[in-house]
Amino acid sequence: MRKIKVASLGENVIDPKFFNFVAQVAHFFATYGIVLTFGKFWHWTGIAVAAGLCVAYAAIHEFWYDPRYENAVTRGSDLEDFLFLIAGVAAAVIVYAV
Repeated sequence: MRKIKVASLGENVIDPKFFNFVAQVAHFFATYGIVLTFGKFWHWTGIAVAAGLCVAYAAIHEFWYDPRYENAVTRGSDLEDFLFLIAGVAAAVIVYAV
């Protein structure tokens, strides 16, 4: 039978590379999904509104909120997170346009 590894107190059990990968996929698809959903129901007006709100959210969240309140153990690069949020917006606009 497979043994379960138990972390001792204070041990860092998060694999930083895997956690960062999952976080960037989540950042990308969160804004991608929001922008495409707005576009589905409100067409280009929805795309413009959602894209603007997502860009504003990304900037405020990554450069103001995260440095003050995010957990230091899981905190990655603010710029990298911001770029993946913006990439999701850009990809959604491109997909909607095509």
